[in-house]
Amino acid sequence: MIRGLLNVASSALFISLLGFAMWWSRRGERQWTSTDGMRCICQMRISGDGLEHPWREVRLLIIPSLRAVAVTAKGHRGKPFRGTWNLLGIPHASLISDVRPDQQTFAVHKQGDTEQTAIVRIQSASASAAIMRNCLPEIF
Repeated sequence: MIRGLLNVASSALFISLLGFAMWWSRRGERQWTSTDGMRCICQMRISGDGLEHPWREVRLLIIPSLRAVAVTAKGHRGKPFRGTWNLLGIPHASLISDVRPDQQTFAVHKQGDTEQTAIVRIQSASASAAIMRNCLPEIF
């Protein structure tokens, strides 16, 4: 009797530890940058319509010659992000109050629709952030 109860308790403890390990490994946001810095996984959200949209994971391909990024995203929540976006500059501080100091943000607008703007959030130290900084339009 006690042996069976001990077996059930140890199995429940093992499953709960596995669940905790899975939760702990997925608690942060995913960040990845290719070795050349032209591709990365980062966060993006729609802005400019006065609403607070959540950050979504997207995949970027940086196109320096066009000063643009090609965005792909998974699922139906990523549908508004898919396409090519032109780099505008650095967004105003009021739009990025929830960004950590080790992250950099960039304002973009969708090609063909200048009314649709978004913010890209990426690690400041990544090679992709350096390339995007170099692609920003020059303001005279």
